[in-house]
Amino acid sequence: MSILLTGGSGKTATRVAALLAEDRKPFLLGSRQGSDAVSNGYPTVKFDMSDESTWTKPFESTHIKAVYMMEPRISQPWVPMNKFVDFAKNQGVNRFVLCAGTSATIGKDGMGRVWEHLIKSDVEYCVLRPSWFMENLLEPGLAFTIGKLNKIFTAAQDGKIPFISADDIAEVAYHALADEKSYNCDLRILGPENLTYDQIAETLSKVLGRKIEHVKLDEASRIDGLVQAGLSDYFARFLTNLEVLASQDFEKGTSDVVKRVTGHSPQSFEKFAEDNKAVWSSN
Repeated sequence: MSILLTGGSGKTATRVAALLAEDRKPFLLGSRQGSDAVSNGYPTVKFDMSDESTWTKPFESTHIKAVYMMEPRISQPWVPMNKFVDFAKNQGVNRFVLCAGTSATIGKDGMGRVWEHLIKSDVEYCVLRPSWFMENLLEPGLAFTIGKLNKIFTAAQDGKIPFISADDIAEVAYHALADEKSYNCDLRILGPENLTYDQIAETLSKVLGRKIEHVKLDEASRIDGLVQAGLSDYFARFLTNLEVLASQDFEKGTSDVVKRVTGHSPQSFEKFAEDNKAVWSSN
C-alpha cells in the first residue's frame, strides 16, 4: 500500500517523500524525468499528468492507496487531472491530496475544477491552499537580484503576504496523506506573519548585514523586466498578476492550520532567512 507523489522533483513532493521515508511508509515519486529526476535514492517512476501513457506506470509495481496531486503547467490542467482521478479511483485509490493555492475556489477554472471533481467523486480528499513559498526567494532569479544587486523587484507594492515555508506545507501534506482519518476539506496554509516585501527586505538586510531594497514596479514595468529576464510573455503576465493581486492584500490572512495539523507553529521568515543566508551571499 503505497502513496504516489506527483510533481516528484518539486519543492513539496520531495519534502513529503523525506517525511514518508523517515516514517518508513512506502511511496513512489512520480516525475516526468523518471528515475533521473532525483539523486537521493527515493523510489521514482516516470509519470506525467499530461501524458496518459505514463499513468499506468506507478500501478505496475505496487498498490497505490493515496495520491498527492500537483498542477502541471499546461493549458486547462484540470482536464487531465480530473480524468486521472477517475483512472486512479478505478485502480483502487481512495484518497487524493491536492496542492492548489490561495486563489482556488470550488468549481472555478484552475484547481477549483479538480476540487469540485474530488467532492463529486466521493473519495477521501484534502485541498491544500498555501500562500506564497518562502523558498521562491531561493530561486535563481531572486537569488541573483538579492545576492548581486541587493534588490527585490516586485509589483506587490505594500501588500501583505503570509509567506509560508515549503517544509510546513509538506508536513501538512504528509498528515493529509498518511493520517488514518481523512480531512475531507480545504486547508489554508499560511505563515505566522503577514509581511510586505519592504519587511522582507528589512529582515534580509538584518540577516545579511547589508542593505537590501524592495523596488516597487508598476504592472507594465514588472512584465517587461520579467520578459527581459527570459520568461515568456504569458508567464511574466501570470506572475505579475499574482503580485498585483497581492498588492491589494488578496493573500493577507491568518490560519492555525500548521499548528493544528502538525502540533507546532509555522516557521518564521527570520529563521528561514538565517538558515538560507548563504544563498544570497554576494561573494
